[in-house]
Amino acid sequence: MENLSKSNTEKLVLESLYKLERKLDKTILSLKLERETHVPDLMTRIRILPTVAVVGQQAKVRRFFDGDAQLFISVKYMPNSTDIMKSVESLSKMIKTLPGVKSVAVLMHNKNKITKDGKKLIF
Repeated sequence: MENLSKSNTEKLVLESLYKLERKLDKTILSLKLERETHVPDLMTRIRILPTVAVVGQQAKVRRFFDGDAQLFISVKYMPNSTDIMKSVESLSKMIKTLPGVKSVAVLMHNKNKITKDGKKLIF
C-alpha cells in the first residue's frame, strides 16, 4: 500500500514539473496600423513579446484611403494575472508600443466578447 501511494506522489510531482501553471488565454485583437508598417515584421515582433506563445493573422490586411491599415490577429499568451482586464490591458499595451501600431482594440477573449461599461476596449 505504501509503495502505491509513493508512486502516485512521484507521478504528481513529475507531472507538476512539466505542466504549465495556468492555461493559455486566446484573444482576438484589431490593430490600427500606420501606412508604412510591414505586417510580417510586426507579427514577428509580437511573437517575441514576453508571455506570447502563438500569433496568427485572422484575415487579410485592410488598407484605407488615408493610408492606414487594419489587421485582425489572434494571440495565445500566458496571462500575468488572473484578472482578465489586467492581463488583456498588459498584452495590448505591449503590442501598442511596437513600431507602426496606432491602436489596439480587444474584440474577444477566450471566445467571449469583451467590453468595459458596454464599450469596446481600445488602447
